Amino acid sequence: MRIHELQKSKWFKDKERRRWRWNGTGTGNYSGRGLKGQKSRSWFSMKPFFEGWQTSIVQRLPKSRGFTRYYKLVTDVCIINLGVLDADPRISNDMEINKQVLKDLGYIKSITAFVKLLWHGDYAKKLTFKDIDAFSASAKVKMDKPGTVHSVFKGTPVKVVKDSKSKVWKLKIKTLAEKNATKVQLDQKVKVEKVEKIVQKKVVAKKAAVKKAVTPKKVVTKPAKEDKVTVKKPAKEDKAVVKKTISKKATK
Repeated sequence: MRIHELQKSKWFKDKERRRWRWNGTGTGNYSGRGLKGQKSRSWFSMKPFFEGWQTSIVQRLPKSRGFTRYYKLVTDVCIINLGVLDADPRISNDMEINKQVLKDLGYIKSITAFVKLLWHGDYAKKLTFKDIDAFSASAKVKMDKPGTVHSVFKGTPVKVVKDSKSKVWKLKIKTLAEKNATKVQLDQKVKVEKVEKIVQKKVVAKKAAVKKAVTPKKVVTKPAKEDKVTVKKPAKEDKAVVKKTISKKATK
């Protein structure tokens, strides 16, 4: 094969450019590098993270990669489809399936895993499920059609373990039943408190009414006001008269 025998690949869509034909290529004389300068030299090579002599973003970023969360938010869920269990020849009809069986069959790695069943696939067997953590709504519908028995695992809720370095206490993910129970308790407390406040107000109002009826109003007699004696101030002497008297005394 020679150069003139090469053909473009099907996915190559860029415009074909003529190369090494000087002015016939459209970028002759200076080959698209312009006049003079560092970038026009044959020895020049630019690094991919070069940003015009400023500190590149690669050098500005810290060396540590990613971050570590000080506690785990969500547990890993092992998803198993009903169609897979139905197609598995090792699982016979009317078989009881729990986490230990799923581990022996290789569907999960440990018994403590959080298992959820989904509806995907055909399902015709009548299996009984025990100690399964969750079922999807469509899986429940599909399981009820052939008369399947399913029971949700009612054990201790999943605990979220914190990191030893963090100062956050261990968090606890509550189940839906626990959340509903706490809501009911809170509602009952609020109702009891409201009733107690109303009863207390009524008792206070009754006591105040009894006090008003028993204790008569005291009549307070104010002492008579004494007549103020008006003392007349002596009339002020005119400044001119005072000056005259002083001058007469001085002449004598």
